[in-house]
Amino acid sequence: MGFLSKLFGKKDKPPRPSAPVAHTWHVTSVTRETPSSISFEVDATMDFKPGQFVLLRPNTELPWRAYSFSRAPGRPLRLTVKRVPDGVVSTYLTTQLKVGDALEVKGPYGQFVLPAVVQRALFIAGGSGITPFLSILQQFEAANWPVPVTLLDFNRAQPEQILRAELDALVASSGGKLELVHVLDDAGGPCSAAVLEKLLEGRPAPDLVGMCGPQPMMDLARDFTQQRYGGVTILEEKFSMSHDEGGSGASYSVEFVQGGKSQRFEVKDGEHVLAAARKQGVNLSAGCEMGACGVCRVRLLDGKIHVPDDACLSDGEKEDGYALVCVGTAKSNCRIEPAP
Repeated sequence: MGFLSKLFGKKDKPPRPSAPVAHTWHVTSVTRETPSSISFEVDATMDFKPGQFVLLRPNTELPWRAYSFSRAPGRPLRLTVKRVPDGVVSTYLTTQLKVGDALEVKGPYGQFVLPAVVQRALFIAGGSGITPFLSILQQFEAANWPVPVTLLDFNRAQPEQILRAELDALVASSGGKLELVHVLDDAGGPCSAAVLEKLLEGRPAPDLVGMCGPQPMMDLARDFTQQRYGGVTILEEKFSMSHDEGGSGASYSVEFVQGGKSQRFEVKDGEHVLAAARKQGVNLSAGCEMGACGVCRVRLLDGKIHVPDDACLSDGEKEDGYALVCVGTAKSNCRIEPAP
């Protein structure tokens, strides 16, 4: 218990800075991992917890995007990126990044961090969702494998398995503590309730399930593991931007107050507050834009904004009147200000 508490930190969510500082990293190596993914190292150091990520952009013309560390703390910093359809940043990084390039970085961020006490873990990864698990597993290896782990690694095809050799080496070093199951779409997959039932049959029940990958896979895995294991603790990491349908029907007025001035904009029912503000020329701070980093946190002076339960906002913060505008939807007319 004492070791895990020191390794992964307290269960309480750490305070978030109101104005994250941007760092400049320079690329020192680029490695082609699969036809659609790369890993790269940088000339920097950063204090982070296994499972966390940074916000990154190659230049000011491109948006910020979130990428997890694919190595444990204390080793040369490495991030692994997979190209996604219509992903302008991932496409740039996987096709144009070269040694010597400068990257603007903020972080670390993320609540995908194991709690202090874990008896047995089940990890479910899909595609590039394997990256934060590598950081966690390497830290376990350095500590002589204090926790038994079953890892289900889902991929579409063998050529797209990211860092498989490193995963297999971790299995060999674990003395049986790490059980790794590779699942390909054309050989046992894709992920479904029936596939999970078959894979987990006869295996000991975990007290923690961690999952990272495409949202449909995580939705399915969450429902399945909650039903199968009752009150199991579930950790989820999202790599995709929050989907915004644009809202419909009723609309609400939001007043943004800052520095003695205010701006008003309209938000439709179901529309994310950040998306509505941008459409109307109101500049609200944002980071990952998927409810995972807290950069867009605001304080409600009046009104109500609904924030999903899986966003990185604690119950205490909600009670104190804070909201995340990237995934928050207005439920009344509101007045907001930047979070202190």
